[in-house]
Amino acid sequence: MNVLFLGTAGCGKSLLTKSFGEWLSKVAGLRVGYVNLDPGCEDTPYEPSFDVRVLFTVRDIMRSEGLGPNGAMIRASELMAERSKEILDAVSHLDCDVVLVDTPGQMEIFVFRRAGPLLVEGLKTLSYTVSVFIIDPALSAAPSELVVSLMLGVASQLRLETPTLMVLNKADLPEGSSAAQLLSNWRRLSRLVKQTGGTFSDLASGCLGLVRRLMQASRLVKVSAKTGEGLDQLYELVHEARCVCGDLT
Repeated sequence: MNVLFLGTAGCGKSLLTKSFGEWLSKVAGLRVGYVNLDPGCEDTPYEPSFDVRVLFTVRDIMRSEGLGPNGAMIRASELMAERSKEILDAVSHLDCDVVLVDTPGQMEIFVFRRAGPLLVEGLKTLSYTVSVFIIDPALSAAPSELVVSLMLGVASQLRLETPTLMVLNKADLPEGSSAAQLLSNWRRLSRLVKQTGGTFSDLASGCLGLVRRLMQASRLVKVSAKTGEGLDQLYELVHEARCVCGDLT
């Protein structure tokens, strides 16, 4: 199984990759492989089984091609697409039960450009692949912000064409608790969105309805990459994603 971690910069992808991998190894007794696909990171909290930085880094691209950070990251994305077969071949030779894939901090570089869909399509040919979209409570304090975060998860699902699980990270923080309360009561969230009034209210309500339909065979769980809270539920959710017919809410 391949598990991709997606989300906005600072949502905790790398730390959750590490924490979930340790849980899978210690509690579930599985052999875990770690894949880092972020050529711009300086360090990872886990020991990568495959690291795209052995092929190229954003820092090296900046120096060799005279690009700024953003331009170099886009160029790195192009290189990932060009060398996708090489990357996928390395992943295919990992001797493990579960491959955890840590994606770039700038999720738009991975999700909305060619490299992400190309690599994910290749991963799906290797084994069952599921995406975990991480919601950052720091960007989801207000109902409207939460709707936007959920829609980013929906966009990722449509773009990568993988079962996509919604996970609220940083549950140990006060803002995580507030976001969790909103997500645990869809009716209240919908009511609060409608109270904003105006055109945005109608648009946000429609988006919320779409999210609910896409999530009807799953459920959102809250986790903490720092404390380990909810990792058992994440494990259950990953396996539930294999089911396409049952009511898993």
